[in-house]
Amino acid sequence: MAVAVEFRTYTPPDSRLDLVRRIESAPREHAEAVLEAYDLLQRLHDTGAFGFVNGLLSAEETVIAKVTDVVSSMQALTALRVAMILGSALTSIDADRVHAAVSEAETHTPSLWKLLRIACSKEVRKVAGLGLSLAQIFGASLLARKRTNNVGPPTGSK
Repeated sequence: MAVAVEFRTYTPPDSRLDLVRRIESAPREHAEAVLEAYDLLQRLHDTGAFGFVNGLLSAEETVIAKVTDVVSSMQALTALRVAMILGSALTSIDADRVHAAVSEAETHTPSLWKLLRIACSKEVRKVAGLGLSLAQIFGASLLARKRTNNVGPPTGSK
């Protein structure tokens, strides 16, 4: 019949002595890495990175409050939403077709008739409509900003 083996964990009699031994042997075993670490520390000190990080840590509550204000602002949320919308649109583009179109444009000059045919295609009209819609949205936004900045009535044509 099998006999159970007792499970033991090794702990040195004095763990401090073990740490001292490991620290003393580290420069010999890792001399190149230690020298590179010293070089990195010196470069960080020379560039003032330590002072910058120390200042950030000293003013952590103020920094966190400012970052939170910026991140939760309406502008940041709108920018994030627009970036996500445009990102999802870009992921649906076929990179091989883009490469083929760029290669063809570099080697061949299309005729005016071909350009007109392409301009009248459903895809180009869809993108032109999107572009004009975006231009309308940006224009309305600029006019709204102009109205809020000026006290008097808006000038110019609609």
